[in-house]
Amino acid sequence: MTHKYEPLRAFVADGLTRIFREPRGVLRHPYIDPGGPYGTNLWDWDSYWSLKAALGLATDTNRDPAWRAQVIRHATGVLNNFFEHQGEDGSVPILMTPDDADWFDSTTDPTQNMAKPVFGQLMRDLALLHDDIHEVVRWCVQLDAYYQCFVGRYQDESGLFVWANDVAIGSDDDPTTWGRPPFSSANPLLNNLLYVDLRAAAEVAGRVEQVAFQEKWNQLADALAARIQEYMWDERDGFFYSVDVQCRQQTRPHRHFGVLNENLVPTWSCLPLKVLYWTGFLPMWTGIATPSQAERMVCAHLLKEDRFWASHGVRTLSADERMYDPTSVRGNPSNWCGPIWILSNYLVWEGLRAYGFGEEADALSERTLALLEQTLREEGQGYENFHPDTGQGLAGPGFVSWNVLVYFMLAAWSSES
Repeated sequence: MTHKYEPLRAFVADGLTRIFREPRGVLRHPYIDPGGPYGTNLWDWDSYWSLKAALGLATDTNRDPAWRAQVIRHATGVLNNFFEHQGEDGSVPILMTPDDADWFDSTTDPTQNMAKPVFGQLMRDLALLHDDIHEVVRWCVQLDAYYQCFVGRYQDESGLFVWANDVAIGSDDDPTTWGRPPFSSANPLLNNLLYVDLRAAAEVAGRVEQVAFQEKWNQLADALAARIQEYMWDERDGFFYSVDVQCRQQTRPHRHFGVLNENLVPTWSCLPLKVLYWTGFLPMWTGIATPSQAERMVCAHLLKEDRFWASHGVRTLSADERMYDPTSVRGNPSNWCGPIWILSNYLVWEGLRAYGFGEEADALSERTLALLEQTLREEGQGYENFHPDTGQGLAGPGFVSWNVLVYFMLAAWSSES
């Protein structure tokens, strides 16, 4: 089975080598660039997903020591680049270039978003590969400031975390966040990503005897998981939704009544934004979903061909939503309203495996691998996203970044064959 996808193995290994960058300008340490049309950019979560595959590949016994050392050097460099430019309030840039250490003003303007929570995961993955990392204790201190900035800037009264706005939120045009009021949208991507990051950071903190950080971050993660269950799960629909947190008392003066709504405080903390979006499956990746919740989501939504299940993987937006638009081609903000992204396929695949949906996970990995294999064979390059039905590459020709996550799918096929 695996020989069919041998070109993908070369794509992963060669692609990773091509996105390694040496220090330049304000980026004083080695770093990772997404590849394709992006030049010399250091993005927050692009760098993590690329390095996750690189660190996994570095454990391969066939990988030479020099290449392994290069991966460790660049992973360490990415963390040091971001933390070297950390703001006084603990904020971390989303995007850095050799000429601009904070492209989105994340560290100077608290009304902006900051880097997505991936640094605890990168620290964990690096520490699992390379025990002798003297920076870990310092990184723990900087991570704690980063998490506290999340609490101070973005935690709503409900206990969930919101985006400041719709700029550089990862899944760019998520209809439950894009174009909506500032600090109003708590979506599953941000909250599940933060939960996983806290758990990962706590794991490493325990290993280096930073018990106070370990306990603090696990407590924050526990509370967040409870809020995700309480507010995002919809029992009637069987899905995890984004929620609007603007449910606050709104009093207004009135010339006859004095004050309107003075005693009408909403008894609910948030309202579900009932859009079937791919991030609703992320509680399976994080382990927050219960087995019964996972089964309902998979059977009622994921495997429905008129919703998420497509010829080439998982649609990023259900096909029966009015915002479904898989053909639009644009850059940032890029189109996540239907097209296939390798990242979303990968995260849903991991969730399926975690909850025992082996056959479904195999089917998803087969579709993902076949999609990339065909694109490489016919065009010699990858793309950022793909049409869910035809497999046509849409945006970002030459893109590498998280497409290398197919390494884990290839590894799973190899172990089973």
